[in-house]
Amino acid sequence: MPPCSNNQRPRPWHKPPNNATLMMTSRTDIPKPKLATLLLAAGESARFGGRKQLADINGKPMIEHALDALSGMPTSDTFVVLGAYGDEIAPCLDSGVTIITNEKWATGMGSSIACGMTKIARNGGYDGVLIALCDQVNLTGDDYTRLITAFDGKQIVATRHQDGLGVPAIFPKSVFDDLQGLAGPIGARKIIDSHADNVTALSLVNAALDIDTQDDLKQVTD
Repeated sequence: MPPCSNNQRPRPWHKPPNNATLMMTSRTDIPKPKLATLLLAAGESARFGGRKQLADINGKPMIEHALDALSGMPTSDTFVVLGAYGDEIAPCLDSGVTIITNEKWATGMGSSIACGMTKIARNGGYDGVLIALCDQVNLTGDDYTRLITAFDGKQIVATRHQDGLGVPAIFPKSVFDDLQGLAGPIGARKIIDSHADNVTALSLVNAALDIDTQDDLKQVTD
C-alpha cells in the first residue's frame, strides 16, 4: 500500500504570513576565546625620574590602578612583566598574578613582550592575549571590556591613537610567534602594522594619556 493511501494527502507547505513570529534559539554553547592578560611594567622610567610603577595616585601605586582596571575582566590569567625595580614592585602585586622577570628589560619594550609571551605560550591553551601598559591609568574596566567584546579569536583588536594603532590590544594565537620574536625597543605596534589587513580598531578616549613624565602625573593627581 503506497504512503498516504489512508485517505490523507500530504499537507502542502504554506508561506507564513508577514506578521508571523519566527522563534529562533540563540546559541549558548559556543565557547568564548580564552584570554591571558600581559601587563608590561618593566621599564626604567628615565623620563619620569625612576620607579614610575610605584608613583602614588590617590593613595595607591600606579601599577595597582592598572591591575584594578583589569581585575574584573573575563581573562583566565594575569601575567606582569617586571624588570627595573622589580624587587621593589613585586611586593605590591596581588598573589593572584604571575610575575615574569625580564632580565633584558634595559633593551626595550620588545624584549619584555617577547619574555612574557614565551611564558604565556609555554602555558598553552590561550586563544589570545590582552597586552596592556601600567602607565595608561585612565583606562577603565569598561574600556578593556570593549576590546574583549570585539575579539573574535582571529583578528587583532587594537586601540586607535593619534599616531596610529597600538595597545591596549588583543592578539590572537596566530601571532604569538611574532610577539615572541620582538626585541629591543620595538613594541607590539610592529605586529599590528604587519597584519594591517586583519585588525579591528577601536577608539578609547581614556587611552590618550600614558604617564611618561612628572607633568603627566599631575594630570591625574591634581
